[in-house]
Amino acid sequence: MLCANHTMVMSPSAGVAPRHTPHTMNHELLRAAATGDMALLEQVLGLSSDDTAGGKLEADDAQQEMSRRCLKGVTSEGNTALHTAAGRGYMELVRTMCVVDASLVRTRNNLRNTPLICAARAGHVDVVCYLIDRAGLEAASVVVSSSDEGSMLRARNSEGATAMHEAIRNGHGAVLEKLADCGLAAVVDGKGFSPLYLAAALGRADMVDVLIGGPAVDHGVKSPAYYAGPDGQTALHAAVLPTLAKKVDNSGNTALHHAASAGKIGAVKLFLQGDSSLAYIPDVDGLFPVHTAAKMGKIDIIELLMEACPNSDELLDNRGRNVLHCAIEHKKEKVVQRVCRNPRFGRMMNARDGAGNTPLHLAVKHGCDRMAMLLMQDAKRVANLSVMNNDGATPLDVAINELDHGYTYPMNPEVLIAKCLVWCGAHRSPRRRDEDLNRRTGVRGSDRELSKYDKLTQNRAIGSVLIATVTFAAPFTMPGTSTAERPAFWAFILSNALAFMCSTVATCLLMYAGLTTVHPRYRSRYHVWSSNLLHVGVLLVIATFAFGVHLTLSPPGTAGIPVAVGNLNAAVCAMACVSVVFAHPGTTWWPVVLARPIWARLGLKGLLGVLLGPRPIPCRKLLLSRTPWLNLFKMLATLLILALILATFLWDMAYLQRAATQHGSPSTLLLESQCQFYSFPT
Repeated sequence: MLCANHTMVMSPSAGVAPRHTPHTMNHELLRAAATGDMALLEQVLGLSSDDTAGGKLEADDAQQEMSRRCLKGVTSEGNTALHTAAGRGYMELVRTMCVVDASLVRTRNNLRNTPLICAARAGHVDVVCYLIDRAGLEAASVVVSSSDEGSMLRARNSEGATAMHEAIRNGHGAVLEKLADCGLAAVVDGKGFSPLYLAAALGRADMVDVLIGGPAVDHGVKSPAYYAGPDGQTALHAAVLPTLAKKVDNSGNTALHHAASAGKIGAVKLFLQGDSSLAYIPDVDGLFPVHTAAKMGKIDIIELLMEACPNSDELLDNRGRNVLHCAIEHKKEKVVQRVCRNPRFGRMMNARDGAGNTPLHLAVKHGCDRMAMLLMQDAKRVANLSVMNNDGATPLDVAINELDHGYTYPMNPEVLIAKCLVWCGAHRSPRRRDEDLNRRTGVRGSDRELSKYDKLTQNRAIGSVLIATVTFAAPFTMPGTSTAERPAFWAFILSNALAFMCSTVATCLLMYAGLTTVHPRYRSRYHVWSSNLLHVGVLLVIATFAFGVHLTLSPPGTAGIPVAVGNLNAAVCAMACVSVVFAHPGTTWWPVVLARPIWARLGLKGLLGVLLGPRPIPCRKLLLSRTPWLNLFKMLATLLILALILATFLWDMAYLQRAATQHGSPSTLLLESQCQFYSFPT
């Protein structure tokens, strides 16, 4: 602001224009301080060589006071003679002025610079060392504040910079070494820059070493102010961005590769803001940062890289793989899901790598059923299901080659992928089908199949024997003979007997299937039959349990009395139905799993045509099983037992209601039963 004499006054805060003060310095004194003329300085101050030779003044008090008053003069920038001499490195003049007036070391010019700051900025080590010593003497003799404004060593100018900041900015490492023990390393300037941040930003490794090796004042631990920078950055950010961002290690990795692999989204943002071209630096394998993020499944990093570099989806490694190829090979389902849902990345869906494989080829090859279905369920049919790779194989060819052509589980990923491809309309390549015949029927394949039968026999035998034991004991613990006329009792006996017979026959078949003297062809058949019998046996055990609980909860004479009994019966019926549906996922779950991609490709009409219409003839036996009718048998058995449970519960409840209506009210029947219980023969 302007004073009455129209001079500009500057506040001590940073960023304000400097003011101009009246020039009060003696002209001869200014010339002596600016030129380093010691004789002229002695003349102006009225000193002799003898007075200043030993560093002490022996002049009278009047002469000393005149000398001090002369040194109080300032230039229009507010500089004293000590500011000028210190900034020019005239050590003799600085010593003489400080001897005459020790308080000059704490004076500030219009920009709030002290003589120490001026000397540090100019890089005069001897002057800096002397002023540091004088500051120590001044602190011992004068009580000053411990704040930045009161301490001469920690004084900050209008920009908030200390002597250490100025020494680093101007590249004076020797001055920094002298200031390292003054406690200035933890002082930030007005922009939030710590000395370590400045040194790292300038790429001065020697200064960084000095600052890192400096003393810690916070109980042996350096505070965050030692490495602070603007906007939450640290000295590490400053060190990496200007000098190390494009440096590569022996594997060709940049810092952005490591940040993308580790999922450090803040560091990735910082790198890209500094230089977006870092995203186009590959390692020795041709992997770009977006590839490393895809391999680790870092979705946020991938989106950030693709936003900063719109053609990141076109970047290929040395094997010709794009982001989607890498994500599928490393089984990162979330990345594949995000890519499939974004129409911007549609061109990656059919991109071929160096071997000619599309992402669908790789998903099929690695058995990633969920990712394969994500690629197939695109409503716009972006993914081509019949592209041939360099070997002339389509995804369906790869799926069939990956199948276990012996006895297998219908929910295996390879089986689900092959079924989904066939029903979505994929085609095989026009080549001979006997090329891989030896692989299917070779000696090694037979050995694997036989070892598989041995393990299956052990596991299934435990389950079949357990079912036979439970169902054998159930008739001897029936709810009672008074329930013999109820439909639930008939269903209980029927389901228990059928379960016992199924498990017994399955046990016998497994005994033969486990014998090495039996031909492998028959062992395979016995396993298939025992599997289906155990399937039915388990469902019948569930039904038997549900009927037994229902008979226990609803004895004769209690129909319709408590509401809780009806709720419990409904809960038991519901749990039994759910158990029947989900007891064997290999039979009931796969239509649900395959419905979504088929619906997306073919719509409702196509879905109904697949589920109800004829299967594709060339792959029917291969995809369903060696005996397709057994799958139908399992599905029909599941539906029949489910219907049996529902019908029995409804029929039995109706029977109890009708019986209660014909024989009196429920309360009367309950009272009669209690009287019969408490009557004794006379």
